[in-house]
Amino acid sequence: MGTPLLATFEHNTGLLRSSRIARRAAAYIYPRAGENVLRYTVSVRLAAGVVAFGVWSAGFGANEAKAHRRDFPNTYDWHQPAKGAKEIEFHTRYRGRNNSLRQQVEFEYGITDRWMVAPYLVFQKGSGGGLDLTGYKLQTRYQLGEYKANTWLPGLYAEYIGNKNAPDVAEGKLILSRFGKKGDNFSFNYIVERALTNGAAFENQYSMGYARSLGSKGFAAKRDLRGGVEWIHNLSSGRINAGPVLGFSPSKRTWIVGGWALPVNSRGGNKSEFRLLAEYEF
Repeated sequence: MGTPLLATFEHNTGLLRSSRIARRAAAYIYPRAGENVLRYTVSVRLAAGVVAFGVWSAGFGANEAKAHRRDFPNTYDWHQPAKGAKEIEFHTRYRGRNNSLRQQVEFEYGITDRWMVAPYLVFQKGSGGGLDLTGYKLQTRYQLGEYKANTWLPGLYAEYIGNKNAPDVAEGKLILSRFGKKGDNFSFNYIVERALTNGAAFENQYSMGYARSLGSKGFAAKRDLRGGVEWIHNLSSGRINAGPVLGFSPSKRTWIVGGWALPVNSRGGNKSEFRLLAEYEF
């Protein structure tokens, strides 16, 4: 199926034929509803092709850089994987207002020092208690400007979200970051998204965060312990959440950051939201 590269990847790993997730993926990629077959098959094969390319390219141009480290589980900063860098990321989100659990698996690849691409698979907790494959995402980011401390650095973000049981969604972000000479990070995102269906309204929100090193000695220095705060405001629903973030490096190539966003108001049934992000560069 698909390109020779994807066929080789399938043959070598047996992934799409043997795993439990693959069987669920097959049901998703090949839905029986006639007009959806082409849409989902082409889109998910495209995502799978990018992942396969990244796995295939892992043996070329390997670099010794540390894993790209995000200070916030919601807010993106200007930094991103460099050319040739490859990362696997696991995103976990628990949302209190609807008691939902979502797990995302993402592969990031730096095409150039400024441009990266990332396909995702999205899983949600189903009625049976397990995780069901419910969609995919294709994300790309582009850096603008040159790094300089104490200067606002802009970046652009675009994402296509394919949903199995809901309309697909397009999302864009403007990223602004300012880094201090001692490594502190203030970042701001303005986010616009819209369901790809007739009459759908645009949803607007912003998020921002501040983080810094929590020490230069002992455990804090060894594990690059960092902490701060994050603020998320959905302008369309009125919900506001804010809370602490904490990140550390278990090893040179891994990074974990978590955040607990507490409700600042009760708009739209607002409750706490927890996010955990684990990154591994290979």
